[in-house]
Amino acid sequence: MPISDKCMKAASGLLLTLLLFCTVSFAVSAQAATSPFSGSVFIRSDGNIDPLTAPVQRSGETYTLLSSFIGNVTIQKDNVVIDGAGNGVEATAIGNETTIGVDLSFRTNVTITNMQVKGFVQGIHLLNSSNCNLIGNNITENVDGIRIDNATGNSIIGNHITANRHGVHPYEGNVFYHNNFVDSIDKHVFFDSPDYVDSWDNGYSSGGNYWSNFTGVDEKKGTRQNEAGTDGIGDTPQIISPNNTDSYPLMVPYIYEPEPSPQQNTLLWTYVAISAVAIAVVVIVAAVFLRKNKGALKKNNGKHANVKLFMR
Repeated sequence: MPISDKCMKAASGLLLTLLLFCTVSFAVSAQAATSPFSGSVFIRSDGNIDPLTAPVQRSGETYTLLSSFIGNVTIQKDNVVIDGAGNGVEATAIGNETTIGVDLSFRTNVTITNMQVKGFVQGIHLLNSSNCNLIGNNITENVDGIRIDNATGNSIIGNHITANRHGVHPYEGNVFYHNNFVDSIDKHVFFDSPDYVDSWDNGYSSGGNYWSNFTGVDEKKGTRQNEAGTDGIGDTPQIISPNNTDSYPLMVPYIYEPEPSPQQNTLLWTYVAISAVAIAVVVIVAAVFLRKNKGALKKNNGKHANVKLFMR
């Protein structure tokens, strides 16, 4: 058998193996995304995940959801990051409704990011918590998307808060910006007291929040919105309550782009490496094949030249 044929068969086998590996990897990922787990998950004060069967992976102080599930999450440890990685929790009926999707009671310096939270009385609840961050979450179809009780110094940034009865049910002394408040059934913001005051924008030109009921226009720009030109910020503020104003409401929804999770990075580089190996094999085989054919062509040309000399 010619060497080039052997190389081609070997390369075909290797490429088939790589293809099967990729297929199995994607199948495992797809299986993880539809995990049958359901129930309550706890991040305990000692850092352990309870129960051990929960689709949560720990890396240092970061906990990553490996799949969405029916149930809720209670955080009992400070100074941690809960990364939904695009997955999340959804309510299941206990009586008529499940109370809390993600419970942050009595917590400090906890970040919840890139998580889906759907169908609870309180999607995410902060009670007596401080210095916590809710960043880039998708919070939908809850009674209160985010409920904050007796908790200050927290940041709520870049969340998509849609189709809840109340988008947020805030306390005072917290910061909200780059959130999208869309189609709240009752109110985007429901205050228990008219005396509560929060911050609702990040200054100019960073901007505030997107409000689906904002009726202003964008015909001016600048800190005072009195200069010619547009800037994607409403020319008039969004009045939330007598003591709360978004001075720089966004004209279009804010698009939050989360950082890839460690698991996503690992999978990405695995597929990149596999692709690079496959390309390298193809290039090497092609080079060997061309070189072999080039040698054969020279040999044949030499034979033709000898025949011509003999005929002369």
